[in-house]
Amino acid sequence: MLPLDKQFAASIDHVSRALAEWTVVSLYEQHPEFESRYGADGRALWKGELLNRLQYLAEAVAANRPALFTNSVEWARAAFMARGFEIAHLAESLVALDETLRAELPAQLAARTSHIIEQGLAVARRSESPRDDAVLESALLCEGADTARARMYLVHLLERHQSKAVDVLLEAVRSGRSVAQVYESVISPALAEVGRLWHINEATVADEHYVTTATQNAMAVLRTRLPQATPNGKRALAASVGGDLHDVGIRMVADLLESEGWQVDCLGANMPTVDLVDHAVDEVGRPQFHLVALSASTGLVVRTMATAIEQLRAAAPEHRIPIMVGGGPFSLVPDLWQVVGADGCASSASDAVHVAKRIVG
Repeated sequence: MLPLDKQFAASIDHVSRALAEWTVVSLYEQHPEFESRYGADGRALWKGELLNRLQYLAEAVAANRPALFTNSVEWARAAFMARGFEIAHLAESLVALDETLRAELPAQLAARTSHIIEQGLAVARRSESPRDDAVLESALLCEGADTARARMYLVHLLERHQSKAVDVLLEAVRSGRSVAQVYESVISPALAEVGRLWHINEATVADEHYVTTATQNAMAVLRTRLPQATPNGKRALAASVGGDLHDVGIRMVADLLESEGWQVDCLGANMPTVDLVDHAVDEVGRPQFHLVALSASTGLVVRTMATAIEQLRAAAPEHRIPIMVGGGPFSLVPDLWQVVGADGCASSASDAVHVAKRIVG
């Protein structure tokens, strides 16, 4: 990330609440019918929506990758449809936001944000129904998914039959699928699907949390079925960056690396950068690991990822620690791993094993 881009993004952060408030005022002045349409809590709901949009906008500015913003608008379209809101109002909110930013931000920064918002508006104004958006396609139908087993696994968990869900995974292993294949063709699509269902208001937060927790338990069972290679003498540190509350993916990576002979410290979700660096590098700047694997499941932590990598580099200036990244934003923007300064990017847990071997040597 370029210093000026990060500075621009920080400028948006510093005044985001005021920008959101001013945009809501403008939006309601232009559309007085919003008072009755959205009721007593409407202004607060719109402020929250615009704050979320500004967060994605700041990440897109910092990385100079508009797709981080436009993808958030795609998901917003889906959420609006699911909750019975008018899709046209999403576009109107983006127009009002652009007007506010043009009035309140320095001209150079406002030009950048306007260019990105324009691309988001093109998404918001698409003529086809949000029902046709790619974001609404069932994750159970994604390439490589074992659709029947993934659906059965998820249904059992939504019905709170955890033992039956585990049986689905064990049956897949007995039928000849590797644990890695079960992770990627059954568990990953099921988790993506419950996240999608929550987003479109067809699953609750409780459902999503239950499925995630039960999956962590199921993975503990599958872990005992993994083959164990002879230790290769290499150590890896694996974690999701600060602010990212999801860690199933990085735990899959840790499991498969351990199966290949690595010794892995998996620190889980929401790992603060300062503590990550303290664990990875000793007090005299010597790396304690041959590899650092970092995960980001949302575009809202791209800058956190870049900062973590920057500080890992600074803490060990004489030793370049190989750093591998992965997660949703890196699938969305293919070159994002280079933007944040990593040495490689994994598209899946099994791919992470190959990438790790390549960048560590």
